[in-house]
Amino acid sequence: MRALLWTTALAAGLYGGYWFVGSHYALQGAEQALAQLKADGRADYASVALHGFPSRFDLTIDAPRLMSADGRLRWQAPFLQLLALSYRPNRLIAVWPNDQTLTVGPEVLSLHTTDLRGNLNLTASTALALDSTTLDGKGLVLTREQGGAIAADRVLLATRAAGSAALHEVALVITGLSVDALLRQKIDPAGSLPPMADEARFDAVLSFDRPLDRSWAETPAQLTAIHQITGHFGWGTVQIDLSGDIEIDAKRDAVGRVILSARHWRELLALAVRAGVIAKDQAPRVEALMGSLAQQSGQADLLTLPLSLSDGLVHFGPLPLAPLPKF
Repeated sequence: MRALLWTTALAAGLYGGYWFVGSHYALQGAEQALAQLKADGRADYASVALHGFPSRFDLTIDAPRLMSADGRLRWQAPFLQLLALSYRPNRLIAVWPNDQTLTVGPEVLSLHTTDLRGNLNLTASTALALDSTTLDGKGLVLTREQGGAIAADRVLLATRAAGSAALHEVALVITGLSVDALLRQKIDPAGSLPPMADEARFDAVLSFDRPLDRSWAETPAQLTAIHQITGHFGWGTVQIDLSGDIEIDAKRDAVGRVILSARHWRELLALAVRAGVIAKDQAPRVEALMGSLAQQSGQADLLTLPLSLSDGLVHFGPLPLAPLPKF
């Protein structure tokens, strides 16, 4: 009996020592990664702490903020938690608060979710390379500061390594997409669209200049290309498909070609005019141009637009259409 007690006490002591050593390195690694991102002007935070003795590593980052290189894209939240069992530290669970803030250029957006969490799986090796991730959000409502909201029943994002830690497949699925009464009155006053859009899908392969592993803390990987892009979105009779390949140049601008195909494009054009994306006085000229392009496809109701990306802009032929963020 005495031997059993001593053995149990020794095992408990060793396990407790393992937790304290492991928690020290986990906290140190998180602080180094955050400090590097902060020094690069890509992140900020108020504090970071680790709890969960003896069976968990629960990392909490208070007031985290992330931003793109050009500052056009920003995200902030009250906190972010990364949780793991102490005996499986390479399997992480991320938990976000119900309310977050996104900034896209001059637009300030509030994101509310009923549940938003994700999984991050690293290889069981000293490199701790990224193997796969999932992000699962339910009951999402994205609201503009000026009014108007977009909602979704569920958003599911998944990634996995594609034969290399520097190459990752990405898949995004959005179900139950809808807009509030304010936006619907603006873009669809006649009520011609159904209450919800069809399931939206997006797939691509992301290439990075180095593996996504523990070296990220010292030298963050840079996105170099987005290949095999395929996407589909439908709402009522309007059906949109996307395909293409994009490279990221030395200026961190997207360069490449994307093909946008729209079936029942006249309904889409009418929506764009009502939403203010296309000025009413320009609509007849745009419709004539699109009609001419559609005739070339052999199907008057199918419009195929080859879009080029360069100099931080999306172009249709010689016409610049929209700015792009730095990557």
